[in-house]
Amino acid sequence: MATIKDVALLARVSTATVSRVINQTAWVEPVTRERVEKAMRDLNYRRNAAALALAKRSGDMLGLLTGNLADPFFARLARGVEEVTRKHQFRLMVCSGGHDESMEKAGLDFLVNQGCEAIVVHASRLSDKELLRYSAHFPAMVVVNRYIAGMAHRCIWLENRSAAREATLHLLAQGHRYIACVTSDLPIIDRQDRLEGYRQAMAEYGVTVEKQWVISVPFNEEGGERAAHLLLNSGIAFTAALTFNDVMAAGIMRVLHQQGVNLPQKLSLVGFDDVVLARYLHPALTTMHYPVEHMARRASALAIQLYQGVTLPPSANSFSATLVIRDSVFPLISAEK
Repeated sequence: MATIKDVALLARVSTATVSRVINQTAWVEPVTRERVEKAMRDLNYRRNAAALALAKRSGDMLGLLTGNLADPFFARLARGVEEVTRKHQFRLMVCSGGHDESMEKAGLDFLVNQGCEAIVVHASRLSDKELLRYSAHFPAMVVVNRYIAGMAHRCIWLENRSAAREATLHLLAQGHRYIACVTSDLPIIDRQDRLEGYRQAMAEYGVTVEKQWVISVPFNEEGGERAAHLLLNSGIAFTAALTFNDVMAAGIMRVLHQQGVNLPQKLSLVGFDDVVLARYLHPALTTMHYPVEHMARRASALAIQLYQGVTLPPSANSFSATLVIRDSVFPLISAEK
């Protein structure tokens, strides 16, 4: 009698893939599924009815694909998801995509293959087309921190453009005109939207943004340190900078403190996210509060409702950031529009 190993050998796949096809517990590429099913027919393989019934039992598991968990922003996202899974007595499985396309795809495949019935996805590198392909097979998959028109009812997103505009307008209102934008070096939609918001605010004050004013670096502490050196060596009399996130601002502060630059008198900073460390920096960081935990709770609750077949009315799933004023912005005496 043929075994699952025999089927896997003939179909040139793993036994795990054969199991997924047999038990229908996860999505498998159509061409692979066809090859497995042909091997089963050729070998006259018979499914075990009892094993199939066991495999189909619901495990009430929610999967979370997130970014780098070492980043406090993603720790907040995971905490929001965990609150909802505990409330609904779901098990939680977490995978990091590391802002890398292949890692994100591998992580999403892993969650699917582990039998997660509901999935919350934070993916910065997978294309809209790829995420739409997954969503077509998994009706309880919700995307957070991203808007995709083809699945807008299953997206939870932040209005990044208006947030960056508000942050830049705050600096402009304090009299700053030479304002750098320290942004991500990855071509992600957040970067594009925030740059547009920054440019829009500058244009409202009649300020022309030069190419050198936009500094693209990795969006972590090391990227912030690199940005600080670029700011110091630019030859431009920057008086302020808007950063892509708070940890980049922390990296900038570290280098400027080492170089004896007085903050915020010589350089004002506005961050983004409002992670816990922002209030403990010196000076305490003015930043845009990103309601990521609230968004995470909304995303995970929506994923569970979709899995449970709840009929949901149309709802607005966009969120706004709010300005948190602390001590890192110095008002210039000659403040005027």
